[in-house]
Amino acid sequence: MKKKLIQIVYDMRTQPVVAWVTIIGTALSIFLIMTVMMMQQVKIISIAPESHRDRMLYGMFLHEDGISSDAENESSAGLSYETAKKLYDKLDGVEEISYVEQGWASLDLKGTNNKKFTGDVLYADDGIWRVFDYELLDGRYYTPEEVDAGTKVAVVSRSTARKLFDSEDALGRRFELDHETYEVIGMVADVSKLTFMAYGEVFAPLDKSKTYGESDSDFGPYMTLMRVKDGVDLEDVRAQVKKRYGELDAEIASRNMKTVYHGAPFDQETVAGGVGGSNITPQDTNGLRIVIYLILLLVPAINLSSMLHSRLRRRVSELGVRRAFGCTRKRIMGDIIVENLIVTVAGGIIGFAVGVLFALFYDGLYTSPDDETVRPALSMLLNWRILLSAFGACFILNILSASVPAWQASRLNPVEAINAK
Repeated sequence: MKKKLIQIVYDMRTQPVVAWVTIIGTALSIFLIMTVMMMQQVKIISIAPESHRDRMLYGMFLHEDGISSDAENESSAGLSYETAKKLYDKLDGVEEISYVEQGWASLDLKGTNNKKFTGDVLYADDGIWRVFDYELLDGRYYTPEEVDAGTKVAVVSRSTARKLFDSEDALGRRFELDHETYEVIGMVADVSKLTFMAYGEVFAPLDKSKTYGESDSDFGPYMTLMRVKDGVDLEDVRAQVKKRYGELDAEIASRNMKTVYHGAPFDQETVAGGVGGSNITPQDTNGLRIVIYLILLLVPAINLSSMLHSRLRRRVSELGVRRAFGCTRKRIMGDIIVENLIVTVAGGIIGFAVGVLFALFYDGLYTSPDDETVRPALSMLLNWRILLSAFGACFILNILSASVPAWQASRLNPVEAINAK
């Protein structure tokens, strides 16, 4: 390894332009790859309070269509509470479930300081506290009895408590939420909008009676959040839900209607990529993402391969001498690839560091579902999946850029190589 480092330093001194272009080119390539990866990974990696994203499923919509041409109009929207229970309650393999209103509502808040401002309110049942792992700083969470009774209690985030009361001493104090009086019973740590399913500044018990249209409507503003047991196949849960869709078909057949199944419930990656709508089957975007990654690796690899070939042309005589003294072609190929890997990793570290700084400080790279600019925390970016992705990108880039020049160098005729200038 020491000899390889000496060789790299020598190349940088004798061919500074080529060497530094190689490092900078590698850094730029890794920077671009890491930026794309981080934009995706932040949406799907497990980060508190969504600490089990790999085991989450979301039941979001219902789509009904007419059985015949004289049927009622096609309808698709969120779920009523009763429909959500029919489709998702007590599924085998699901360890926790919560019913919430879809998304957060931006509503008027006013505390004891009489300052009115807009806050993001998530209406949810008590299951929300078990599905996600919020950090409770003070007080308690609301109970199933308080949800059923429609008790006007709320859990607020730390920053919201400060806005409402100019203090974090919020327990037992009252505030106005959408012109109704609520009592604070708990305070949690602030939640990032990047954890978009768990996010809220105020958490209040949901009203289970809301529907769209008639009182017995299948549609409403609700969705389900489900955490499956460790080791359970998500497809097994979907199979149960699909069966329940069939049972719902039997119920609504009297109205000359049938359900249209779109693959619900959806996993974290599907939701993060955008479901598309209540009457659309989400498309698998993994193939497209892989193509993008390959393009980001292949294009710079071709340029870096040319740079490595240029560096090796200055070492033809050295390679000829090594071959003349019995160094195998395999050994020469291995040495060149390892030397290039060291350079690639050095450039990768620079590119990764610049990528992290760019993600932390560049406004507009990350947006929330309501299109608000959000800056991620450093802990969201420095996780094992992104670090392994960076190392893997460096390794693949090295193989793509070094294999052909290393193979060509190993095939040199020793006599011709020694006499080459």
